Amino acid sequence: MSRNLISLIFSGFIFTTSAFAADLEWSGTYRVEGIFIKDSEASSNVGNEKDYGLHQLILRPKIVASDGVTIYSQLHLFNNSTYPDSQLGQVFGNSPQTGANATTADDAATMGDHGKSESILVSQLYMTLAQEYGALVAGRVPMEFGLGATHNAGNGMFDHWFDSRDVVGYKFIVGNLYFLPMFGKKHEGNLNQNEDVNSYIFHFQYDNFETDLSLGVFYELNKANDQAPKGPINTFPGASGGSTAELNEKLVSIFAKKDTERMKLGVEASFQSGDTGLRTSSGQSISWDGFGVVGEFEYRPEDSLWKHGVNLGYVSGDDPNTATKYEGYVLDRNYDVAFLLFNHPLGQADFFGTAGFGGGGSTAGNSKPDVEAISNVMYFAPYTNYKWSDRWTLGARLATGWLSQNPLVGQTVDKDLGYELDLSLEYSPKKGIRWVNEFGYLMTGSAFKGGTQYDSSNVMGMSTKAAISF
Repeated sequence: MSRNLISLIFSGFIFTTSAFAADLEWSGTYRVEGIFIKDSEASSNVGNEKDYGLHQLILRPKIVASDGVTIYSQLHLFNNSTYPDSQLGQVFGNSPQTGANATTADDAATMGDHGKSESILVSQLYMTLAQEYGALVAGRVPMEFGLGATHNAGNGMFDHWFDSRDVVGYKFIVGNLYFLPMFGKKHEGNLNQNEDVNSYIFHFQYDNFETDLSLGVFYELNKANDQAPKGPINTFPGASGGSTAELNEKLVSIFAKKDTERMKLGVEASFQSGDTGLRTSSGQSISWDGFGVVGEFEYRPEDSLWKHGVNLGYVSGDDPNTATKYEGYVLDRNYDVAFLLFNHPLGQADFFGTAGFGGGGSTAGNSKPDVEAISNVMYFAPYTNYKWSDRWTLGARLATGWLSQNPLVGQTVDKDLGYELDLSLEYSPKKGIRWVNEFGYLMTGSAFKGGTQYDSSNVMGMSTKAAISF
C-alpha cells in the first residue's frame, strides 16, 4: 500500500509539472559505479574478493511557491535497501528472491525474468521565506559546514552519504556575514511522553567573495532525558544497556578556507564533549572527549597543466581501557583522502574504532561497501594531477597513516598503517559529466597484524564510475 501511495504521489508530482512550468525547476545526478577489492581483510588466509556495482538517480525539485517562498526537496530513485538512509544506490542484480529457496519461479533469481522493484527515498523537504535581511528556514534541511569533515550534505557527484536534520531557524544576513540559529529535532518519541532528542544549533559564517576567504563557527548542543533512546552501546566500552541518563552532547566546529585561482588552503577542527547519556554497569557516567583536525592545501601553478596538493589531519581515537570516557572522534563518511584507507573496511579487527558507526574490519570477511570513516589516525596524503587534454586528467596519490591510539585490549598494536598508492584516469567531455577510473594498492603496515593475532598481506582495489549532473 505504501509503495503504491508513494508512486501515485510521485506520478502526480511529475504530471503537474506542465501546470507549474514557470515555478518548478529540476536538477539532479545519475551515477553508476563498479568496484572490485581483493583481500580487504589484509590476510592471505582469508583471501576474499569483493566486487559489486551500484546505480542511483537523485532528483532535486525546487518549487517557487510565491515571491520569496521556495520549497526544496531531494528524491533518491533505486535506493539501497540495506542502507536505506543513504545515497549509496542499489546494487546491480537486486532480484526479488529473499531466501535460499524462492517460493515461485517468478521470484527466483535463476528463473525470474525481472529485477526487484526499487524504492524512492525522500531525504530533504524544507521551505525558505526570504526577506530583506534574512530568511526563515523550516523542514528537513541538508547539513553542511566548512570542508565537510563533520557536517557533509553529500553534494558531491560520487558522495554516498548525507547529513540532514529537521529544524526551524532564521538566517540573519549582514553584508558578508550571516548568523543562523536553529532549533532541531533528531528524534520524536511518543507524543505524550518526553522522549525527544533536541538540537540547539548556532551557525556563524563569513564569506568574502572579493578575497575568496571563508570563516565559520558551528555550535551544536544535543539534549535528551533518560527516557530517550541511546547508543549504540558497542561504541562505548563498559556501557550498560540497562543504565542510561540524560544526553548532553556539545559539538564545536571551526573552519577557515581561502580558495583562489592559484591556491586553495583550508583547515577545519571539531571538538566533542559532554555526556553520552550512557552509564557503566556500576552507574558511572560516560563522557565525550574527542576531536579532529584536518587540513587541505592545493597549488595550481599559472599556465601549467599540473596541480599539486596534500590532505593531512589528526583524529583522536578511543582508549578501550577507559570505561568512563570516549576519546574517539569520527569524521563524516563522505570525507575521503584515499581510495582504500579510511574508506572501505580493511583488516580483521576494528582498528579505527568505527564498528559502532558501521565500519571496522572483521575476521568473518569485509562484505560491506565504503562504510569506513576517518578516526583514530594521523594521516598524510599528498597528490598530483596532470590535465593532459581538455577532457582527460591523470592523477596520483600516496596516502599513509599512523594509529593515534591502541584499539585492542590485551594487544600491543603497532601504529604503522602502511602506504597506499592511488592512480586515477578521468574523462570529462563537458561540465557535469565525469567518468573516473581508479586503482589503489595498499602495502599494509604492521598495525594490521593486531599485535600478534593476524597475518598481514597487501590490498588491491579498482573502480570505474560515471556520473551525469543536470
